[in-house]
Amino acid sequence: MNSESAILFTQCLQNDFTSLLDKYDPLPNSLHVGYAEANRLLGEMIEDGPIFSLMDWAYESDPSQLKLIHIRDWHDTNSKTQEDHLLQFGYHCLKDTKGAEFVFQKWIESDPKRAKIVNASGLNDFVDTDLETILLPYKGKPLKVGITGVWTEAKVTFLCYDLKTRYPEFEIAVCSALTASSSLSMHFIALDQLKQILGVKVFSSIGAFTEFLTGNQPNLSKKISTNARISSEKLKLDPKYPISDLDKQILLYLFRDCKEVEFKTLDGGFSGNVVLKSKSVDHLGHAQVPCVVKIGNRDLIAKERTSFERIQEVLGNNAPSIVDFCELNDRGAIKYRYAAMLDGNVRTFQKIYGNMPDGTGLDRIIDIVFSEQLGRLFEAASSEKLNLLEYYDFQTKYAKSVRTRIETILGGPQTNRTIEIFPGQEVTNPCFFYEKDLLELKEYNAITHNTSYIHGDLNGANIIIDAQDNVWMIDFFHTHRGHIIRDLLKLENDILYIFCKIESEAELKEAVILTELLHNQEDLGIPLPFEPPINITNEKLRKAYRVIAKLRSYYPRLVKLDRDPYQMHVGALRYSMHTLSFDECNLWQKKMGVICQWKTH
Repeated sequence: MNSESAILFTQCLQNDFTSLLDKYDPLPNSLHVGYAEANRLLGEMIEDGPIFSLMDWAYESDPSQLKLIHIRDWHDTNSKTQEDHLLQFGYHCLKDTKGAEFVFQKWIESDPKRAKIVNASGLNDFVDTDLETILLPYKGKPLKVGITGVWTEAKVTFLCYDLKTRYPEFEIAVCSALTASSSLSMHFIALDQLKQILGVKVFSSIGAFTEFLTGNQPNLSKKISTNARISSEKLKLDPKYPISDLDKQILLYLFRDCKEVEFKTLDGGFSGNVVLKSKSVDHLGHAQVPCVVKIGNRDLIAKERTSFERIQEVLGNNAPSIVDFCELNDRGAIKYRYAAMLDGNVRTFQKIYGNMPDGTGLDRIIDIVFSEQLGRLFEAASSEKLNLLEYYDFQTKYAKSVRTRIETILGGPQTNRTIEIFPGQEVTNPCFFYEKDLLELKEYNAITHNTSYIHGDLNGANIIIDAQDNVWMIDFFHTHRGHIIRDLLKLENDILYIFCKIESEAELKEAVILTELLHNQEDLGIPLPFEPPINITNEKLRKAYRVIAKLRSYYPRLVKLDRDPYQMHVGALRYSMHTLSFDECNLWQKKMGVICQWKTH
C-alpha cells in the first residue's frame, strides 16, 4: 500500500451536484452547479467529456502508481448531527439515492475495489470520516496529489487547505477543466486564490494535470481508432495549407459526429497554430452550424481555453461558445461555435482594410468590437497600480535580439548613441535603451491606470467578419485583466507598421510626419479630428490616419481622468519593437517603426 506515487481525489462528482441538465431545466437542489458548469465539466457528449476521459485514464492506470479516493456527500435524514447542514443547504445526496450516485458510477460498479470511497456529511472531509486513516501510510511522503470535482470555492478549496496543512509534504494540483463551481467567475476566483494563497498548482490542460500525477495522459488515439464512424476520408482540407497527421487525428475526433467536413484555413493565431473554419454535415445529412477550430501546442491551447472562459459569460452572444476541446500528445484544439455565423466568405479585418479605398467603411466594425463586444469588459474597469514598463515586458534580456534586428535593418554594427535611418534622419539607438537604460530606468512608484479584462492580442487577423457582416473575435490566448487601452494600441500598431505598405523613401518621409503627429498628442482625453491633415497626401497614409483617429476616439471614455500620453507611448513602443521581428513587414516598414518610435523617445 506504500508504493503509490500519486493520489487522485474526486470531490462530490455526484448527480445532485453535477448531473447534466437541459438548458431550462430547474435545478434539482440548491447545490447543483447548474447547466453551464455541468456541461463544461462533463461535456456535451458525456462519454467523451473531461470527467469520463479522466476516469478512463485513472482506471487504466497502474494501481501501484495511482491511488484513487472518491469523496462523496452522504447524508442521512435521520441523523441529528446532520440536521443543521441539511437545513442550510436543503436535501441533497441522501444515502442510497440516485442523486448520491457518482456521475461516473459505471467505473465504481465495474471495479469496486479499485478506489477508496469516503462518505462525508459535512464541509470538512476529515470530520467523522476515515480519510485520515486512509492517508496515514502516506504521511511524511512527498506524494503528488490531484483534486477534481466541485465546488471549486468550497469543498475543493477546503480539501486543498486541509491537505496542505496536515500533509505539507504533498504536492497538490487541480485542473481548471476538471473542477467546477456555481459560476465561472467564482470558479476562477477560487483557482486564483488556491494558487496565490495555498501554493496549489493550477493546470489548464487535462494532459498536463495527468502527466503531473503519473507521467502520461488520456489516450485519445484509442477512441479515434475504435470509432467506426471516424474516417480520414471525410475530411476535406485546404490544399494550400497542409496540416500534420496528428492534427488530422484531432479534427477527426472533434467532428466524430459528422459524415463529412470541409475546412477553410483562416488567417490568425501565432506560429505553429492552425485556425480553420468548418462546414460540416452530420450522419443524417443535416448541415451543421459552422465552427472555428484552433489547433496548437497543447498547454498553450488549454491556457487560451481557460482565458476565454474567464470572459465568456460577460461577452454572451457577442463571443463564440466552446463546443468541444481535445488533447492528443503535445497538440490541443478548441472547437468554437459562433451563434450567428453562417456559410459564406469569411474575411479578416486586415483583408477588409487592404481592400478598402479609405478607412470610413471600418467604423462599424470598430464600434462593434470596442463598444458592443469589448465594451462589456470595459464597463467593469477599475483603477489599479500598474508599472507600465514591467507590464509591457521591457527587459534587458531582449537586448541581444533587439541589437540583431536593428543592425540587420541598417546593414551593420551600430555603436553610437544615435543611428541614421536615411540621410538626415537620426534617432536614438534602441540598442542602448535595452542594454543600459533599462538597468536604471524604473517606475519605482507605479501610479494607477485604468484596467479591465482585455483581448490581449487584438491584431488584424483576430477580428473576423462573416458573409452576413457579423463581427467576431478569435484567439483569446492572451486575454487577461490589464491596461485598458492595450487592445487599441495593438491594433493601431498593426495599421501603421503592417497594413500600411511603405515602399519608398519618399513614402517613409511622409509616414514620419504622420507618426510624429500621432505621438505628439498631449492629452488622451481630447480625440483626434477624423479629417487627415493636409500635409499628408499619400492615400495609404491618409487611410491609416483616419482609422487610427477612429480607434483613438475611444480613449476619452476609457482613460477618463488618466489622460497622460505616457501610457500610450510605452505601449506603442513595445509593439513597434515587436513588429521588427515580423516577416510580413518589409524593410521600409521596419525602418518606419524605428524612426517613428525612437524619434520621440
